[in-house]
Amino acid sequence: MAEDRAASWAEALLTFVQRYPGVHLREIRRRLGIPIGTLDYHLYRLGKEGLISVRFQGGYKCCYPGTSEVERGPIPAPEQVLLALLRQALPRAILLHLYLEGPTAPSVLVGALGTTAPNLSYFLKRLEGAGVIVREEVEKGRILRLADPKGIHSVLLKYPPLPETPVDRFLTFWGELHP
Repeated sequence: MAEDRAASWAEALLTFVQRYPGVHLREIRRRLGIPIGTLDYHLYRLGKEGLISVRFQGGYKCCYPGTSEVERGPIPAPEQVLLALLRQALPRAILLHLYLEGPTAPSVLVGALGTTAPNLSYFLKRLEGAGVIVREEVEKGRILRLADPKGIHSVLLKYPPLPETPVDRFLTFWGELHP
């Protein structure tokens, strides 16, 4: 009985990571309901078999399939970095805003994304450090732009976003009620 449950957790974990590469450990735990110790064990075991790789990025343990069905091999390192960022709410919102709206001033991003300046600054430094965004000085101040819009476009087309959960929808709704 315990072996069946362990096998189903390992299978669920592998399927989830293949579907949503770059997802971090805590998000997997939250979405699949696997206890953290059990999750660590299966990541280790699947990693030894070459089915999953784990990469630390920005304080997160991010998981990738050993072989991506999309790539027909390992996901290239630059795409791994980008996927890990796209799996986090605010970095994803920043990147999508810059992708859809083009170069934008940080002050505009604060209002558009409904975040604080210090929070935005923290994530902008991480995105800039990862080489995903570029800051430029212009006559009117500073703007931000994507370093590689085509690369973002490619990754967005290849890999689906994490589905929104009822809790995510409730938090968004609650946040809109109490700005």
